[in-house]
Amino acid sequence: MNAAASFQSLQGEGVAATGEASAVHAAAAATPLIRLRGLDKVFDTDEVQTHALSAVSLEIARGDFVAITGPSGCGKSTLLSILGLLDAPSGGEYWLNGRDVAGLGRAARAQIRNDEIGFIFQSFNLIADLSVEENVELPLTYRNAIGRDERRRRVASALERVGMAHRARHYPGQLSGGQQQRVAVARALVGEPAILLADEPTGNLDSHNGEAVMGLLEDLHRGGSTLCMVSHDPSFAARAGRVVRMLDGRIHSDNAEAV
Repeated sequence: MNAAASFQSLQGEGVAATGEASAVHAAAAATPLIRLRGLDKVFDTDEVQTHALSAVSLEIARGDFVAITGPSGCGKSTLLSILGLLDAPSGGEYWLNGRDVAGLGRAARAQIRNDEIGFIFQSFNLIADLSVEENVELPLTYRNAIGRDERRRRVASALERVGMAHRARHYPGQLSGGQQQRVAVARALVGEPAILLADEPTGNLDSHNGEAVMGLLEDLHRGGSTLCMVSHDPSFAARAGRVVRMLDGRIHSDNAEAV
């Protein structure tokens, strides 16, 4: 084979490889980030069985912003705990980023949780004795593959995204509630998770700070983040774009088809 023919052959192989890679990326993009099928959660006590979730099926695509709503006791917090791998289902399927995680043990769930999921809690859950930057850095300290310089870069970037870089050396007690929640969002972002899970992120805030945090979540979504939020506030929930309403441990309605 002469040089020209060899070059053409290599070009053909390159085009084929590129096509195969594109197909792989397209398939990954088409696969839901989260897929639940017939999910159940039963809490057993000596006297009674409580069915917190019954036959829940749900898909969340990359780039979605989903709000889960419903009355107290409807199962939304239980569902968020399972989505965040803080608890395991009693039955059914849970696929996260193409991996079956329903039957994993605690250690395996903890590892995936640290790598794939960012949490935003209603009560902020910041450590009072750590500075803002130390609180944000904390999840990265459990990843041995990330060196100190990279941790510092990620912390600075996350604080900049939430508008709290100027407070990096402050402590939680020196911040307002809205500022603490912004730091909590930065901590959730710093690990570059596949999804952000927010449990009543505006619940402990006044209307002004609640609006500011909700605006921040919307900005993150516009920037490409995938979010799933539990909220009692119907006005905030409606801004998520997709609203899943739960009742008695089941999905009562889902406006996904209308989005």
